[in-house]
Amino acid sequence: MALKTRTIDGKLVEDVRDYIEQGNENALKRLLDESRAADLADLIEHLKPNERIFIFKLLEPEGAGDVLVEIEPPVQEGIIKELDNRTITEIVQELDSDDAADVVGDLPAKRAKEVIEAVDDEVTEELEKLLPYPEDTAGGIMGLEFVAVKADVTLRDAIETIRAKKEEVENLYHIWVVDDFGKLVGLVSMKDFLLEPPHLKVHEIMNPEVISINALADQEEVVHLARKYDLVNIPVVDEHHRLIGRITHDDVIDVIEEEVDEDISLMAGVISEEVAEESTIKISKARLPWLLMAIFGELVAAFVITNFEASLKQIIALTFFFPVIMAMGGNSGTQAATIVVRGLATGDVSLVHAGRRLWREMRVALLNGLICGLVLGVIVGFWLSDPGLGLIVGMALILIIMNSGLIGASVPLVLKRFNIDPALGTGPFVSTSNDIFSLFIYLGLITVFLHSRF
Repeated sequence: MALKTRTIDGKLVEDVRDYIEQGNENALKRLLDESRAADLADLIEHLKPNERIFIFKLLEPEGAGDVLVEIEPPVQEGIIKELDNRTITEIVQELDSDDAADVVGDLPAKRAKEVIEAVDDEVTEELEKLLPYPEDTAGGIMGLEFVAVKADVTLRDAIETIRAKKEEVENLYHIWVVDDFGKLVGLVSMKDFLLEPPHLKVHEIMNPEVISINALADQEEVVHLARKYDLVNIPVVDEHHRLIGRITHDDVIDVIEEEVDEDISLMAGVISEEVAEESTIKISKARLPWLLMAIFGELVAAFVITNFEASLKQIIALTFFFPVIMAMGGNSGTQAATIVVRGLATGDVSLVHAGRRLWREMRVALLNGLICGLVLGVIVGFWLSDPGLGLIVGMALILIIMNSGLIGASVPLVLKRFNIDPALGTGPFVSTSNDIFSLFIYLGLITVFLHSRF
C-alpha cells in the first residue's frame, strides 16, 4: 500500500476526534496505515493528551516507534508516561540503536533499568554502549548500525558481509575499512564495490583519507564536519581510533534544528523551553529569570534618566525621542549580534578573525549611524525649530548605533572565547545594556550642549 503525505489541517483533526469519540477504530487504523510516520507525529501533536494515547495504542510496535521518535520531546514525554513498560520494551526493540537510546535515556532511572533488563540481550548491549555518552556529543547521536570490513579481504567477501547486514543497516553509503584491531583506516564507496573487479582486495581501492569524529566531540562539531566536507554520514571513533558507530545525514539535520532552536531561544532570553511545551509552570520557569534580570537592568536605565533630570526640565521635548533612541540602539545591537551568533554557529565566523569581524561591524555601524543620524537630526531640527539641537541629537544617534554595533558583535565573541554559548550574549543582556548606554550617550550630549548654550 502506497503511503500518503498529509497536510494536517483543522478538518483532518476534527475527523480524527470524531472517530475517537465514536470509538471507530477501523477508520482510524485505515488512516494510520495509509500515513507516513512524520505525518502521524504531526497529527498527534495537534490532539489532546487523551486523544494522543488512544491513537498511539492503535499502532503496531514498529510503527509506533517510527512515530514516537518524530514527535516533539514534551509531547513524546507525555505519551511515554502513559505507556506501560511492556509496550515501551516492544517499541525499543524495533528502533534503531540511536533512537532506542534516546527513548530509554529520557525515562526515569528505575523505568529505564526495567526496560533495559526486559529487552533482548543484543538490544541491551547496544543500549549499554550508547547510554553513557552525553546526549549532545557525537556518541550520543550515533547509531551502531554500520558495515565494516577488513582491509585484506576481497571485494567478493566484503559484498557477502554487506548482504549479511542488509536487514540491520539502512541507507548504506560507504563501507568502512578497519584493521585487525578495529581501527578505522579507510572507506570504500558503494559505486566502487559495484564497478571494481570482485577479486581485488579492499585495500587496493579504499580511500585512506577518511574523515571521522571522536565520540566525545560536541554535536556542533558534527555539523561543522558534515557541512564543510559535504558528508552524508560520518564514522565515529573512540580514543584509540577504533570504529564504534556512524552518524547519518538525518541525525545531522536533527542536530542543526536543535542547535538553531537553542540559539534562537537563548537570543530571546529563554532557556530549555520546547515549542511544543504545554505546561504553564515549565514555560514560566524558563522565561521568568530573564524577565526579572531585564527589570533590574532597566532600573539602571531609569537611574541614568534621573541623573539628567535638570536637562530634561529645560527642554521637555527631548523626552519625545527616547523611544527612537532606544529602539535604534537595540535594533543595531541585535542585528550585529544575530549575524555574529549565526556565524559562530555555522563556522563562518571564528575567533581567529575576531578583530576583522569587529572592524567590519564598526564600519557598517558608522555608515548606518551617519545616515540615520542625518535623518533624525534634520527632523528634530525642523520639529523643534532648533538646528543646533537637531545636530546634537543626530550626533548622539551616530554614537549610539556605533556603540550598539560594537556591543552586539563583541559580546558573542567574548562569550565564545570563554566557552560560553554565544547566544547568551543577546536577548535581555544586549538590549538592556544598549538601553543604558544609549540613554547615557543621548542625555550626556544634550547636557553638554545645554550647558554650553546657557
